[in-house]
Amino acid sequence: MDLEAIGELLQEARKRSRCSGASLAARAGVSQPTVSRVESGQRVASVEAVEQLIAALPFSQEEAKRLTLMARDAYALASSEKRVDAGVSLVPGAGRKLLASASAVWGFQDAMVPAVLRVPEYATAAGGGAGSFADWDRVLADEGKSFRLVVTESALRTWPGSGEFMPAQLEHLAAVAERPNVSLGVIPWGVGLPVMPPHGFTVCDEAGVLVETFTAQMTLTGPEHVTPYREAFEALFASLLELAPVRHPAPGR
Repeated sequence: MDLEAIGELLQEARKRSRCSGASLAARAGVSQPTVSRVESGQRVASVEAVEQLIAALPFSQEEAKRLTLMARDAYALASSEKRVDAGVSLVPGAGRKLLASASAVWGFQDAMVPAVLRVPEYATAAGGGAGSFADWDRVLADEGKSFRLVVTESALRTWPGSGEFMPAQLEHLAAVAERPNVSLGVIPWGVGLPVMPPHGFTVCDEAGVLVETFTAQMTLTGPEHVTPYREAFEALFASLLELAPVRHPAPGR
């Protein structure tokens, strides 16, 4: 049985018991992002976390033993093979899956409106397609997630195509910034920055970083990638706070 099938079984058991992800995390002694990652079929640091979740759910002794053995076999197999999401991955959909499972998201863009904030017309002009807007809006509407997003003024003063959609785009940004789980800050022109990333990026918990290139979206995993991006974002966010107070989103539940 693969990790996705195990994750689906755990999620079904949690929902049957009317238990939230946060409650299960507390009961099992793991983090809420771990619950999300396991349920979505992603590999976490060790199989022990999966075993703790199994033990915390209302499985019979026989079912729990069977699932535990399956999880151990799946992790042993994954460890013996090269993971497609290890280090740098261009697997389609990997980034969206990572974002969907994250409880905390930090993003920086200096050239474009972040993908999660784009209206359909902007997305289409940028080459991303209009169909993603509903999916992104559902992600933002999940108040169990917190978003801290920083853009430069130049990202709002340049646009793809004619820009006829920019009034609607700016209205959407203003509306999203009012959500309790979102903070959005703009770094104005003429401000010296403590770090200058060569591209925009999105950090998802401590699990990975999404980098949008001209032809694909890269997913970077591992502390050697995630830590530098998290530190870069914290430095940028701190410079923004020096200019004006920024409302922090409510903690994820």
